[in-house]
Amino acid sequence: MSSPKILLSEWAATNYNPAPSMWTLRQWVRDGQIYPPPEKVGRAYYVAKDARRTVNDGPRLSLVQRLELESRRA
Repeated sequence: MSSPKILLSEWAATNYNPAPSMWTLRQWVRDGQIYPPPEKVGRAYYVAKDARRTVNDGPRLSLVQRLELESRRA
């Protein structure tokens, strides 16, 4: 059974002081920086209580580069 999920804003409030803005949190979700990935239900994101932010320190790839990389993997 997976761990219970809480609202993304609640998770941020327990892990950061002050908590990042919702815009920043949604950006982290889109960039895949939260593991395990949050689940979107309606307009809200739910995340595992024990989720962690993972940061890739390497250069950020453009959309074209990510698509090329993905096509090579397939």
